[in-house]
Amino acid sequence: LTLGWALFVVIAGSIAVSAATFRILQPVQSDVLLYSDANIEISFTMRPGEYGIGYEGISFTIANKSTHAIAIDWDRSSITLPNGQTSNIMHEGTLFISRSASTPPTTIPPGGKLYDSALPTRNVFYSDGWQIQSMAIKTGSQFGLYLAINDDGTTSGYNFTFEAVKVEEPVKVEPELSALSAGFFLLLITL
Repeated sequence: LTLGWALFVVIAGSIAVSAATFRILQPVQSDVLLYSDANIEISFTMRPGEYGIGYEGISFTIANKSTHAIAIDWDRSSITLPNGQTSNIMHEGTLFISRSASTPPTTIPPGGKLYDSALPTRNVFYSDGWQIQSMAIKTGSQFGLYLAINDDGTTSGYNFTFEAVKVEEPVKVEPELSALSAGFFLLLITL
């Protein structure tokens, strides 16, 4: 019986890493991406683009603090891009090919939470496969998310304006190729 070790190293390509800091300007100024009133609490993160480069949308978690159901009216909600253009939005679960079609509201029961993302439909296109163009957010850029929320028969508009306080250019990171970082070992047993 012979024991032997063989090492397999998975060679991965380089990746890009970018970092940014954002704040809310409206409806209240806040360095924390969180807003709360009597009916909702909503926190935001910027949705990174492919390979971590740029930002393609706005992700959020919204909690219904009221005693009745609320609903997000996607057809009346929009994103304002840093260049000032307004775009309809698509959210999680929307097929790219259906991005311009009417979208039914999402109902959030009392005490319920919804995690979702809003992407500008104008930045989703087909060119040798479906692609999402970056929102082109740079340091100092302002952009927004308008959410139309139906609250017990009345639609309220929540207009959030964000500012990119600092956006760093992506840094190329080469993975370290060592036995410990690869983590793949194979024990060979031969008779």
